[in-house]
Amino acid sequence: MKRKGIILIALTLALMFVSGACAEQEQKTDFGPITIESVEQVFEQGCRASMNGISVVSLHGTWREMGRQYGMLMKEELEEVYFFVETIVEYSVGNAQKAESIVALQTAQTPYRINAFFEGAAETSGLTVKQLQMVNAVERIGGLPRCSAAFCWGEYAAGPLVIGRNYDYSEAFALLKDDVAVTVFHPSDGSLATATVGYVGEIYAVNAINEKGIFLELNNGKPSANIKSPNSRITGTTMLFSAMFEIDELADWELFFNTSNCSSSYIINVADSSSACSYEWCPIGVKHGEQTLPEGLLVSTNYYVNKEWLFAVPSDAASWEGLTRRSNLIALCEAAKGEVDAQRMMKIIETPTEEGGAQNELTVYQLVVVPETLTLWLRVIGGTDWIRIDLAGFLQESND
Repeated sequence: MKRKGIILIALTLALMFVSGACAEQEQKTDFGPITIESVEQVFEQGCRASMNGISVVSLHGTWREMGRQYGMLMKEELEEVYFFVETIVEYSVGNAQKAESIVALQTAQTPYRINAFFEGAAETSGLTVKQLQMVNAVERIGGLPRCSAAFCWGEYAAGPLVIGRNYDYSEAFALLKDDVAVTVFHPSDGSLATATVGYVGEIYAVNAINEKGIFLELNNGKPSANIKSPNSRITGTTMLFSAMFEIDELADWELFFNTSNCSSSYIINVADSSSACSYEWCPIGVKHGEQTLPEGLLVSTNYYVNKEWLFAVPSDAASWEGLTRRSNLIALCEAAKGEVDAQRMMKIIETPTEEGGAQNELTVYQLVVVPETLTLWLRVIGGTDWIRIDLAGFLQESND
């Protein structure tokens, strides 16, 4: 809990300005890689490898067993994120009752296996199940995301399909720059090994890739479809998390979205090693998203592009500069057509909005992913520079 004092002071005195201050810190330059051979901590069947503030934790067994491993290996970070949640409730949200209702709804919707995970984590982390549920709700309590992503393949790529992703959140989340991690789940029930990227303690999917090279990323679609579900539904991020353990072919997402009702409005972009597709998913239905760009290019921010919805295209102001960010990314990918590989994609997504890109003052971390090789590059703004992570070794790791 070494950063508790820093978090408290920053949130109390400068909650709305921390991201700019953190972004100005000098960046480190270490490209990794983090590999399965980098493991430095082991507990029961789980292990952890770290470099420059980025951790990869690999878990094996039943969901309760994986929870125990996670609770021990990520104990300090779980405590820090919990303290962060408590602090933003007190100093920013200003409404403990609202936070309680968010956690209560999430708890009621949590599947049995994830509850078992939290029960296991409570045995080793020092936090209760309710406190772990608060950690799992950190983003729902702390604000709304605005994100962007670009996928290049075919004539646009220099090699296999490559993905770039900016994850944007409210200013306070810059304080969690040391609490972004990759978690690799190896359930003993025979389902697919799956890795997620996000804040420590988030047991759902906003960024994920499984052992078959199926990749998923989520963008907020509320600027286009600010629609509330007429009835109680499981949160979309929890449903996506469950799907990642079952879907081994890109075409299976069509079946998933056609049979799954959504609680909120999202843009879900999915890919395998050779192509990508987009789904605009909201409480009244789902439609294919990207229909305006040439084959080999998919770019999304925070608004729906399928005109069949009959939704008005939101303004830049209403979509967090979504129109500008999307047009900028399209232009950068077009300019690099035929030359986009992982290194070029890094340059594309780290280009600031004011310089013709999509990175902005609320960007908290960035991903570049090549599904064919199960390779991930992760960059946390205000923390480490790009770190390469060999996910193939972690996803294909045996627990024998």
